[in-house]
Amino acid sequence: MSEVCVARWALYRLHPGQAAQARGYLAVMLGRAGAREWLLPVGGGLDFYLRAGDEAVTVLLGGEATLERAGWAEAALALVRRYLTRLRRGVLDFDGVEVFPRGGKKQTKLYGKHVRYARRTRTAPDGRVMREHPELILGWPEAEPDGPTACVAAAPRIAVALHLYYTELWPEIETLLRRWRVPFTLFLTLTREDAELTRRVLSIFPGSAIRIVENCGRDVRPFLVLLEEGAFDKFEFVCKIHGKRSIGLGRFPVFGDIVRRAMFLALIASDQQVQEIIQMFEVDGRIGVIGPARFRVVADDAVPRDLLGRNRRAAEAIAARMGGTALGNGVDYFEGTMFWVRPQALAPLARLCLAETAFAPEAGLADGALEHAIERLFNHTARLAGFGVDEVLVF
Repeated sequence: MSEVCVARWALYRLHPGQAAQARGYLAVMLGRAGAREWLLPVGGGLDFYLRAGDEAVTVLLGGEATLERAGWAEAALALVRRYLTRLRRGVLDFDGVEVFPRGGKKQTKLYGKHVRYARRTRTAPDGRVMREHPELILGWPEAEPDGPTACVAAAPRIAVALHLYYTELWPEIETLLRRWRVPFTLFLTLTREDAELTRRVLSIFPGSAIRIVENCGRDVRPFLVLLEEGAFDKFEFVCKIHGKRSIGLGRFPVFGDIVRRAMFLALIASDQQVQEIIQMFEVDGRIGVIGPARFRVVADDAVPRDLLGRNRRAAEAIAARMGGTALGNGVDYFEGTMFWVRPQALAPLARLCLAETAFAPEAGLADGALEHAIERLFNHTARLAGFGVDEVLVF
């Protein structure tokens, strides 16, 4: 552990090592009111600038990073960019110590976009949530094997619809599902055969249904396939989740991990949370969909904004086929398409039978594909079926 005294107002270069870059975060001890450990998201080959402000601080680094003072010319240019450009959007404030990215324009802009989104969803790395829930970056300890989990009841009420393109995420999801005490049946969809994963799933969750699907429509099409075939008809509630990651288009994977785990924390991370969600459904039979409040996006007269964008034409066409009123500006949806739902609340969408022919092969699109349009219609569909939408906020 190296110790560096950072002078007030001076600018320093922070260089994460290869191990931290590969892992996606750097643990660093800093802060004006006594050194505290923080987890700084890193990646993309970026370095960072660190500035203490009006009070000198001591920074403690492990062997995974180096810290050196920037020259006056570099410091002046960096601070001008920090205040006058979009670079300021990527500034993190760790207890009075500023850290912001240093590198190419494209990567620093993308880093700022990630930070801005984290602030909007109140999961910023320099906030209270990350201090109280470091598992959003670190993940959950893998569950110790202790025999199978009895996930199938004589009259099951709950189905878990899990699409897993990134099969390496199964241990994390298994860990959380094994915390449940309520019976459920797991429906797992994969895009390729995996004998070892199949064996492991069935040994822990006997009675699970595992299916290989085409790699198109991401997590939306596999869910619609099961919905349209009536796989969920005998269940009262369905939990729709998937192995979300952000590893393409130059993204920083650690921010995708934070988003996925924040959704899991709200929907599946404990038996108590699951019980509370089920109770919400039982107390109010009009609720059709329940999702994570942090990832609910709303547009109405009070917050007029276009949430459909490139998906408008497809979304409006599907909405018209389902009947009812036009979408207009009153749109809301849960980003990431993870939520709990009563199967009958999605009956208008199921009747369209879109899963067979409507989806194009996977093309790596960030927006504008059919799955993005349907993502924005789940809540609308529930309302057409006579149900309402609610949300959960657990941290």
